[in-house]
Amino acid sequence: MKKITLVLGGGSALGLAHIGVIQSLTKHYEISAIVGTSMGAIIGGCYASGLSPEKMLQLSEDISLFELLNPRNLDFRRKGIFDGKVVLRLFEEWTNGMLIEDAPIPFMAVAYDLGRKTSVLFNRGPFSYAMRASSSLPLIFAPFSIGDYLLVDGGVSHPLPLAFAVEYPSELTIAVNVLEPVPSQAVYFEEGKAQVDNKLDRMNILLETLSQNQSNMALQAIVEYNPDIVIDAHHPQLNQADITKGREFYLWGKQRALEALAQHQEPDFRQKLKEFYLKLLAKN
Repeated sequence: MKKITLVLGGGSALGLAHIGVIQSLTKHYEISAIVGTSMGAIIGGCYASGLSPEKMLQLSEDISLFELLNPRNLDFRRKGIFDGKVVLRLFEEWTNGMLIEDAPIPFMAVAYDLGRKTSVLFNRGPFSYAMRASSSLPLIFAPFSIGDYLLVDGGVSHPLPLAFAVEYPSELTIAVNVLEPVPSQAVYFEEGKAQVDNKLDRMNILLETLSQNQSNMALQAIVEYNPDIVIDAHHPQLNQADITKGREFYLWGKQRALEALAQHQEPDFRQKLKEFYLKLLAKN
């Protein structure tokens, strides 16, 4: 089987589709390295440390919102709603305390340092630290502090971290984007014309607001770095807060991966792929 470098993007719960994508890819390719941001770093870290897609799916279905959002886990330093200690403990359990440099698959997670105002790459040290830093969603979780680093979600700068795939050369680079392309054209206000979904809660409002800029950044990364295959695994009926719907995301990711792999066999696939994303970006 050909060896691939797998690039997994962020997208909160939407990133659970990465589990299904990995399940499909491993039938056709050997994953020789993983680069991930946010949920992509969580799923990628779990797989690189030895967890199977089936086990990851089980863990996703066993997630307790009560445990994650328990008031006991509030951040009293007021740097986030939650202190992140519970998710760090879960990451330690899932990866069995493994160090990245001891893993069977090379792995890199992307975070963002508020002090240095630059991306920080984790390619060694505990998987749990890399996953916690890369998924520290601003306002929801307190930044992850290590030494003089104050780290937040890697999606701030690289929602689809194709820029770093060059660190792990292989026969193919496959990128998985779970963010929805969001149009950015301005429209004129018309009273009574637009219908707003006023059922959005605070979590969804925050996530949808962040996704606007990150979606465009992901498209730009695809055009600039021109991966061999792009798997668009955005689920159109679910949203970034649907953390308890792991199986639906999983099945969707499997299906989208198989469709992308079939298209990859078509003549001039890479040229058509680039043209498609250039047109998509031009509309945004």
